[in-house]
Amino acid sequence: MAKRQKRFNALLIAAALVIIGFVTVFFVDQLNKVISKNIISSISEIAEHDKAAIQAYIEICWDDLYEIQERFISYGCETIQDIEIRMNLECATSDFTHIYILAEDGTVYTDKFVTYSPGNDILNRSLDFLPYFEDGRERVILRFDDKTTGWMTKESILYGVCLDNYEVDGVKMIALIGISDISSIQDNMVIDSFIKDGNSRGNSSLIDKEGNYIINVNKEIHLNKQNNLYNHLSESLTSELTNEEVAQKLENLETFSFYHTHAEDHTKELLYFIPLVEDMDLYFIMSVTNEVFLEQTKTFTTMSMIMLAVSMVTIVSMLLIMMHNQYKTIQATEREKSQKEFLSNMSHEIRTPLNGLIGMNHLMMLHIDDKDQKAQMEDWLKKSHSTANYLLSLVNDILDLSKLQAGKVSLINEPLLLPALIDEVSAMQADNIKNRGVNYIVETDISEPCIEGDATRIKQILMNIVGNAAKFTPEGNYIKLSVTQTKTDDMHVTTTFQCEDTGIGISPEYIDKIFDSFSQDRNRNTNGIKGTGLGMAISKLLANAMGGDITVESELDVGSTFTVTLPSLIIKEIPKYLQETTQDDAAPESPLPRDKADGRPLKILVAEDVELNAEILLEILEIEGFETAHAKNGKEALELFQNSEIGEFDIILMDMQMPVMDGCTASSEIRKLPRADAESVLIFACTANTFQEDREMALSHGMNDFLSKPIDINILLKKLRSIT
Repeated sequence: MAKRQKRFNALLIAAALVIIGFVTVFFVDQLNKVISKNIISSISEIAEHDKAAIQAYIEICWDDLYEIQERFISYGCETIQDIEIRMNLECATSDFTHIYILAEDGTVYTDKFVTYSPGNDILNRSLDFLPYFEDGRERVILRFDDKTTGWMTKESILYGVCLDNYEVDGVKMIALIGISDISSIQDNMVIDSFIKDGNSRGNSSLIDKEGNYIINVNKEIHLNKQNNLYNHLSESLTSELTNEEVAQKLENLETFSFYHTHAEDHTKELLYFIPLVEDMDLYFIMSVTNEVFLEQTKTFTTMSMIMLAVSMVTIVSMLLIMMHNQYKTIQATEREKSQKEFLSNMSHEIRTPLNGLIGMNHLMMLHIDDKDQKAQMEDWLKKSHSTANYLLSLVNDILDLSKLQAGKVSLINEPLLLPALIDEVSAMQADNIKNRGVNYIVETDISEPCIEGDATRIKQILMNIVGNAAKFTPEGNYIKLSVTQTKTDDMHVTTTFQCEDTGIGISPEYIDKIFDSFSQDRNRNTNGIKGTGLGMAISKLLANAMGGDITVESELDVGSTFTVTLPSLIIKEIPKYLQETTQDDAAPESPLPRDKADGRPLKILVAEDVELNAEILLEILEIEGFETAHAKNGKEALELFQNSEIGEFDIILMDMQMPVMDGCTASSEIRKLPRADAESVLIFACTANTFQEDREMALSHGMNDFLSKPIDINILLKKLRSIT
């Protein structure tokens, strides 16, 4: 039964495929026919337009000749000389390059005062115009290439009209002839058509009923050489019509088209023929390459293939649904696993230091009155401070990672001195590396010491890499930081930072995941080494944001090499502030500034709604010698400032998020107050929101500076001491 079902299913699928294939082929064939009709219709419109323009121009030329004859009569031209003078004047003021009048005996009188008589000279055969008017035609147009007279224009069109009962000086004149440059016809034709990327896939031409080109199919005019349609068709590789069939259709003045293929380049073309008015005996031809048809059918053929693909998808839809559901199940499982790992890592990284903080606080509370435990208390305080800083670093890393992943990181690109930056990184890591018994080597080859970049972010990357190297390099080994530069042009340089260590190395399984969030190699050598697993992910995202990259090479028990490449702009002239020494940073801190008028300490208004935060901040400021006042919300801060004496408050520390009135609104209202110090009082924004948009919001509401929470007391005091 199962075999029969499988066989039935196979036959059903095969039948469906055959039907789909047949329908697709039929559909494509019908589409090709429709598209072909549409293109031929477009060709017909262009041909009709050109035909009408050419016919109108030819009619104008014939009318001009009739008007010239009328002027002969109106000006009283009674002698041959009068006629020649008049023709010379008409030639100068008309579009004709030459004007002739033909006598009944074949003599030709010209606008150049030269007379040509039949049979006089072998050269005169070029001006034997009499045969053109012997078949009774009233008007004549044909291609005229003079092969003998050097003064006549080559590649011309001859227009002629018959004259009735017109005699001059006893000579009967039968026709008036005007010669015009062939470009006059070309100017009334759209020679090139179906142009794409500057290349023509179609062109136009004009022939007489004998197939002689008046304007060549390739736009080329062959001097003194007659080019013929039938010669062109005879050289075709293939043609849907024979020369005889084409000649018959031309004789019958039919509008028709057919395909032929060039022998030289195998290009397939469609030739479209349309006659001009009957007495002109001219045909307009437009040729279009098969590429145009293929291009038009390509889209519809693609649609047909899509239809076939959709049909195939319908047949296997159940299988795809099953695979999709299975894939979604796997994805959900992986997502759940990833979330669990993330929460587990976060829980571990936060609870572990919090456990230490709570434990040390408990011990300090138990021994707060025990004088013998003073040294131990100091040690616990130092450890608590270090643990708190670690927690702050963890929170900052998570915020950095979220901003970088969201593409919201803000880089502050400004001039920096690369040697000074490297010295700062080395100084910050020196004790950490030295205490581990590891040798630290710095090698530099810097050609452009002053570059543009974000010094803080570059230091963050290097601190992560060098700090990791110190963490995983055993005692007695070394870490080497190498810095080299390569100029890309006169204005740009690529700086390469390479940190090489002889540490425990990275396992092959982990090296591909080293830049993933919360990833850390868990081999036998890393047991007990603490880390969030965010540093490398942040460093990678930062380097990418700066247009650079980080790569790593490593081998277990041999060591690792991290390479950071950062492109930057060269700063030719080092700014003065970078040339100044940093002795002030090493010198003892100066006493807090005093008001020059009365010597009183600076007074600070602290706007903070959280009582514990306010209590701590007020106590620190008072210990440092400041006068303070406290406002519990923005409205209270506004009222305290509004009711104070002019110049009473020097600084306002304004929390941005408070009840009743937020810090931004309060700052704006303070700046609007009609008092002398409303614009001059310094307002520092204090907030746990550290995104760039928060900084911009604070500055836009009139604040002078920005302090992120938790407030770094050393940074705060440094800013306060800088106020004069």
